[in-house]
Amino acid sequence: MPSERRWIILAQDGRHVTMGRAAPPSEAEVEAAAMALAAQGLAGWLATLDGNYWSRRRVALAPVQTLGDGASLDWSAAVDAFDAARKAATAPR
Repeated sequence: MPSERRWIILAQDGRHVTMGRAAPPSEAEVEAAAMALAAQGLAGWLATLDGNYWSRRRVALAPVQTLGDGASLDWSAAVDAFDAARKAATAPR
């Protein structure tokens, strides 16, 4: 079964939003996301997510572009926070 790819905006604290699945987001969409992060005092990344988000299996994240102040960013910590948020979202209820 082919792996699903989506482009996400991942904030340092693990919050994330899907930006596209059929094609990468446009420069205008990425710029709008960067401005929305900055308005909240956050920085993050445009990243790819390979795998089924809603599955309990592991997914692979890869940074594509830094959004905001990259000096304060820690990719490993953001991925850990993302994994915790995704685990909570996909836990059986």
